[in-house]
Amino acid sequence: MQSFFASHDLALVGLSYAISVIGALISLYLAEFIVERDGSINPGWLTLAAVIFGGCAIWAMHFTGMLAFRMEGPVTYDVGTTLLSLALPILLSGVGLFVAYRWRESVLAWLAAGVVFGLGVAAMHYVGMTAMRMSMSMAHDTVITGVSIAIAIVAATAALRIIVHWRGVARLISPLLMGLAVCGMHYTAMYGMTLSASEEVRLGVDYFEGAWTEGTVGFLSGLWVTMTLFVGAALTVFRKLADVDGPDAFAAAD
Repeated sequence: MQSFFASHDLALVGLSYAISVIGALISLYLAEFIVERDGSINPGWLTLAAVIFGGCAIWAMHFTGMLAFRMEGPVTYDVGTTLLSLALPILLSGVGLFVAYRWRESVLAWLAAGVVFGLGVAAMHYVGMTAMRMSMSMAHDTVITGVSIAIAIVAATAALRIIVHWRGVARLISPLLMGLAVCGMHYTAMYGMTLSASEEVRLGVDYFEGAWTEGTVGFLSGLWVTMTLFVGAALTVFRKLADVDGPDAFAAAD
């Protein structure tokens, strides 16, 4: 059994960060509509923001990052596990946004929301990794795994603090931090992963039954990013043409 590390395509690594930032930017822009004038939470805006963040900023980023991962042998992804890896970050992003905006003046709520977001990023990553069908066995370093989760939690917590409590263009720091939370967690976790060639595993792999190819996963990631950009563009036009309740996400400071 021989262990080895694979390299990454740096252009795709950069693209994965850009995708995460775009997803975070648009979802946090949408999040400004979550709180109604009476203080209640609007479930429609909450759901849309969670779908954009979980699907684009986390899920699409992850699989773009996996396309950047160069290793020997073919790889496919189990459909059921891959779909679970999509549902988890959407659900946990929704919970995190709800907590952050429902109790926006509470420090405890802010910290709890950051933990939920960070765990959502980590859950997506490690469930997504288990979806891989390949000819090698996979192991994760325990310490580096812990560090990767801590990165996601700390960066996400800081980003939520900024987007909920800061005003003006300074809030643009938040999507950059969210991108750092997702990509920092992902690539730190990848650094702690070891792949080992295994003849036993290779002979037992079914690459195609109930599985998606890398091309299919890449297409779906691109589709999600396209949908995110469309939502962002549509929202921008909508806000220019209509008198919309709710503060401007990146308006000048009050």
